[in-house]
Amino acid sequence: MDLQNHISIFLTYLETQRRFSPKTIDTYRKSLDKFLGMVGEGALLESFSEMQVKTFVWNLKMQQKLAPTSICEHLAALKSFGKYLVRSSILETNPAGNIPMPKRPKRLVSFLSQKDLSEEKFPDLPADATLPQVRARVLLELIYGSGLRISECQSLTWDRLREKERLVRVLGKGNKERIVPITDALVEKLGLFKAKLTEAGHMPTTTGYVFLSEEGKPYGIRTLRNDIQNLLREIGWEGKASPHVLRHSFATHLLENGAEIMSVKEMLGHSSISTTQIYTHVNAERLKQAFKKTHPRA
Repeated sequence: MDLQNHISIFLTYLETQRRFSPKTIDTYRKSLDKFLGMVGEGALLESFSEMQVKTFVWNLKMQQKLAPTSICEHLAALKSFGKYLVRSSILETNPAGNIPMPKRPKRLVSFLSQKDLSEEKFPDLPADATLPQVRARVLLELIYGSGLRISECQSLTWDRLREKERLVRVLGKGNKERIVPITDALVEKLGLFKAKLTEAGHMPTTTGYVFLSEEGKPYGIRTLRNDIQNLLREIGWEGKASPHVLRHSFATHLLENGAEIMSVKEMLGHSSISTTQIYTHVNAERLKQAFKKTHPRA
């Protein structure tokens, strides 16, 4: 069996067994196809060697001049592919396993202030609010209130919301489930949302999607992103208006108010504490800026 066939089987495994999102699978496919383009179509599995992976990474860096973040993305796909081959007893060792990831430049994340997301900025919705307006506010409470990813909101079903217990069961990356608290404001908005859906002839069902389109399918990610973008523009936010900015704000505000980093990690659904630690850097940088502005000897 040639390398291309092994890659196809691996991608099918990610889709059917690991339940990876279509976006993640597409990212892996592009990276593996790029590697395949270097070694040549029709290449045998032996072409997936440590030397070839090193050559591939060198080519990405020196010839294609890709940024470390992009190189990491391609190398991560190769590492995952190699890990799968070892687990399947096809290879004894992972050819990409010992190749270090390029150092990524440290970037402070963008987020809104607590004042930007206060109840003053987002007062109660009027009874005559439109369905899209209510949908946007439900999204806001799920992302900023509970730290969900936009993809997790898209796939959320009504049976995962425990309104009385103030909890939501989230199906995250890699089909991993976590339980996260929800806000009183979300429960209030859900009541209005159900009423608006019923008025529009879309009676919510227990196992049905929360964000269901008129075609009976989950709304596309683009539609939900636009909901958040429009909402943030309405309050005058001039920075990047995306769902992830709200998720960044969720984590940052929790840490600012004394939450333990391990608790924040669990709520965000991060597999590694190092991913969550970026928010401690955010707080440290803000403290340094405040120190410089206010201390007489700074």
